[in-house]
Amino acid sequence: MVVQDAITLSRWVEVVRPRNLAGPIADGIVSVLDLVFPPAAVARFAEQVRLEELVRMTVGTAIFVAGLLILVFALEYFTGADRSSYRSRVFRQDVLYTLFYHGGFYNMLLWAGLANVLSPHLAFLRVDALAGLPGPVHWVMFWTAADLLYYWTHRWQHTWGPLWAIHSVHHSQEEMTFASTFRFHPLDQLTNSLLGAVLLSVIGVPTFSWLPLYVAMQVFDAIQHSSLTWGYGRAYRVLVSPRFHAFHHSADPRHHNRNYSKIFSFWDFLFGTAVEGPVRPDRLGVDGMPVPRTLAAQMLAPFRILFRTRRREAAAASASAPVPAP
Repeated sequence: MVVQDAITLSRWVEVVRPRNLAGPIADGIVSVLDLVFPPAAVARFAEQVRLEELVRMTVGTAIFVAGLLILVFALEYFTGADRSSYRSRVFRQDVLYTLFYHGGFYNMLLWAGLANVLSPHLAFLRVDALAGLPGPVHWVMFWTAADLLYYWTHRWQHTWGPLWAIHSVHHSQEEMTFASTFRFHPLDQLTNSLLGAVLLSVIGVPTFSWLPLYVAMQVFDAIQHSSLTWGYGRAYRVLVSPRFHAFHHSADPRHHNRNYSKIFSFWDFLFGTAVEGPVRPDRLGVDGMPVPRTLAAQMLAPFRILFRTRRREAAAASASAPVPAP
């Protein structure tokens, strides 16, 4: 009986594998589109966007996100953390952000084109300085170098107006869940992708090491953006915990522009931007900058912020201009 159950389970696992689901789903999408558009045009579209690959990546991402949800939700449940945000509209939007960035749409629509343009010009950076070292060494070196680079880039995003206008989409979130780690404007994500790709090339992290590195980073990020109140005890000054990162998203002005680090909190303590407390902040978000309710409004938000800033600056300059003598 046990053997039969194991065989049945194995068959089900084989059926739900993304690579096995992708073909039938892609065929179904093509069949539906054929009802509306000319079959030849649909076939060209499916080939150009690599529809089956796109579906496979999306299904794989959905399974991964479901696993993250189960893991983080279980941790929050057993620790008594607030889980009401999962019923909110913004949580569903954050899941869509996740599917967009990690389901292949972002890579195919934006990043692939930019990478193809830049790759010939960045070849000189590929020094593969650590290519012969074991995988765990690559991860530690990458995490350390990436976090230092991320720290200063993150500070710049908070202090330079145009970058803050773009990055504000991430900070407008007032009901944070594990999926909020993926809420970024595409222009913000392009910056992060470019920095990561350059650093991977310089260090020489082999591609077979990227998957465990990616999974570990995503789990770490998801826990940071959860409702968990963990501070990691004495390790608060070493690793970024959910409580440490919550202060970065605090609506309290006393906590603004603090706790920039992504992995190692000691960068903030070293450079004087750390804030700590015995509990998480009461409110998240940015006062006076409510979260846009629709995805379209979130995409337009940075440009509206820049436009309003320019108008205020122009009005202030006009008001301070000297009045000509009669």
